[in-house]
Amino acid sequence: MIWRIVCKDMLENILSLRFLLSMLLGIALFVAGSILFLDGYKTQMEDYWKQTNENLSTLRGRSDKLYRLAFCWQEVLRKPRPLAFCAEGFDKSLPSRFRFTMFTKELAGAGGRSNYILPHFSDIDWALIVSMIFSFVALVFTYDSICGEKESGTLRLMLAGAVPRHTLLLGKYLAAMLTVGLSLLVGMLMSLILVLSSRDIAIPATDWLRLLILVLLAILYLSIFVLLGIFVSARVARSANSMVILLLFWVGLVILIPSLGRVISDMSLKGPTQMELQRSLQEAGKQVWDNADQYGERAGSMSSNLSWPGNNPPARARLKTAAIEARNRVLEDHHRRMLAQVFAGRNFTSFSPAVLYERVSEIAAGTGVNHCVSVYRQIGEYQADLNRYIHDVDALDPNSLHLIFDEEGCARGWKAISHNPVDFETVPKFQEREPALGEFTKPAVWDVGLLGLFNAAFFAAAWISFTRYDVR
Repeated sequence: MIWRIVCKDMLENILSLRFLLSMLLGIALFVAGSILFLDGYKTQMEDYWKQTNENLSTLRGRSDKLYRLAFCWQEVLRKPRPLAFCAEGFDKSLPSRFRFTMFTKELAGAGGRSNYILPHFSDIDWALIVSMIFSFVALVFTYDSICGEKESGTLRLMLAGAVPRHTLLLGKYLAAMLTVGLSLLVGMLMSLILVLSSRDIAIPATDWLRLLILVLLAILYLSIFVLLGIFVSARVARSANSMVILLLFWVGLVILIPSLGRVISDMSLKGPTQMELQRSLQEAGKQVWDNADQYGERAGSMSSNLSWPGNNPPARARLKTAAIEARNRVLEDHHRRMLAQVFAGRNFTSFSPAVLYERVSEIAAGTGVNHCVSVYRQIGEYQADLNRYIHDVDALDPNSLHLIFDEEGCARGWKAISHNPVDFETVPKFQEREPALGEFTKPAVWDVGLLGLFNAAFFAAAWISFTRYDVR
């Protein structure tokens, strides 16, 4: 019986104008998004490999002396993710260029050929299409699922027979999901074919599991709006009223609440400004230098002539190390506060299924804020590896003072760090690792759980409403 209801409703949906329009709109958006992605991805990859080769060339040139390698400023770009066409995650608005030495790193900035002064539209990725367009399409297919049948008189006839209410409700849910899912999967398939046909991109085998997860997440998200449409349709007597109520729900859940996230985070958790950062850096440095004597006598004095009696190399090393550590602490605190503001804005809007879906889609695709955080952490790990390498090689030189600290003049004039050449092949090189799928499992599981909770809540609401619905 249930499959008769599913087939009947699906046939009506497929033969309707709304199905044709949703199919055409879905295909157009998915194809347009893929074309825009491929155009930008090629440029991003060219910039990435150009910067990677320049960085390696710089490292090679500084390997003629160990101390020059220690003070080498490296610059890397975040590697473009091949699944960004699924969930771009505002990558263009996130830092992409990182500059650092073994001692410190600068705040991440923008990179690539794009003009970041010019405004740009958000990429049309799968997450955007599903969260905004197909959520509305789901409501269009369900706003009259119950009250529309009542208006036409068919609901009373069906329930007058041997059709239980729960069977009818489940049949309408499955029919709507299959109809919306058909439009969605056709659009996704067209997008995937277009991306795979390009010679500029290759999707690794491991990313196919991510693609499957992204499809399942989209279905889980759209199920919320299908159940919402059935629920509201079972609460009103006229389909016109149902459409108005659902439109208000859609605007609130998909547009209004996500837009309030940044406003709320700005009001409740003020982000640090560049002026505040510079002031904090100056204060941290001044505090260290004002207490220079605690690191040893004449720690604040320095001459490139090692035999000068005013020099105290160990004390100088302790002072400069304390200064760079103070600077790094300020930068790390600034970075944490910026991230805290980003995540606070999202946490404030976690009761929007659109925010939950976009957030978990970014995790599945390996893009967005989580990708940026992963690269930043990997750079910190690489700095530690390079530091160990410098110390190990320097320990082999009997002519070195073995004082590795952030002052190139001392390293050059005093031989505080070895001047011996190093084998470039043994030098650690930074290579971005792809974020593992399980790297951000905890927040992803929480978000998926909330999406499931939305489904359960709306299903229960639709069930209770329909069991009490007056079909007369």
